[in-house]
Parts: sequence; structure tokens; C-alpha cells
Amino acid sequence: MGLASYVKSYIEEVPLPPASADCVISNGVINLSADKPKVFREAARLLRPGGRLAIADIVTDVRLPDTITCNTTLWAACIGGAVQRDDYRATIEAAGLRVVTIEENVADRPISNSAVGATRKYGVKSISLLAEKPPAG
Repeated sequence: MGLASYVKSYIEEVPLPPASADCVISNGVINLSADKPKVFREAARLLRPGGRLAIADIVTDVRLPDTITCNTTLWAACIGGAVQRDDYRATIEAAGLRVVTIEENVADRPISNSAVGATRKYGVKSISLLAEKPPAG
């Protein structure tokens, strides 16, 4: 039976040694980071070969315009920081992880009228994603 540990840190800089985790889990936090490539590089650094990244996050069908990404209300509503789905996957793979599955989640109704509009116009959606760090060798 494994042991779970919780470490308080920033998602872009976790104070643990490389290859020290079997699994990295995130639930709707990565879209709030301004440096998603750094987040995924950090997850890859932390994972042992064969380790898994399991996340739920917000993505879009199209790239968001500056009027959305620079809107603090939409960032707080988890809309403004969302990345286009293919770009999101490419960022994970560029960090050295292999995406295994991506599934759409049934999302709750966004909390603001502007978030509802962005969701309809830009295809904002919740996903669950599983990726793994390839085995060594």
C-alpha cells in the first residue's frame, strides 16, 4: 500500500527531488497558471519513469482573444486562462509526457454572465486527462 504526501508549494516549483512521485494530480488549477509549459515540465521532472499525471482542467475549442485572456473576472471564473485543446496537449507532450486519454466532463454552469458568453462563443469545456512519463530506456 502506497503513502500519499501533500507538499505546500507553487505548482510551477515543487520543492521535491526529481523522479520522486508516482502520480501528480491537479483539479482545475493549471488553467490559473500563467506559465503552463513550466507547470508540465515540473510535473515531468517530479514523475518517476512510468509515473502518471492525472488532471481535470478547462480547455477551449479555439484560441482565446486578448479580450478574454486579459479579463481578470474571466480568469477568476477559470475561463481566461484556458488554452486551446490541441495546444494544451502539445504543451504536455513537449514536457516529455505521453497523453493516454482525454475525456470531456459535464461542466457545471459557469458563475458569471460573461463566463457563460465565453463558454458558448469559444467552446470552453472541462476535461479529464491522463498522461504518463515514458519508462526509462
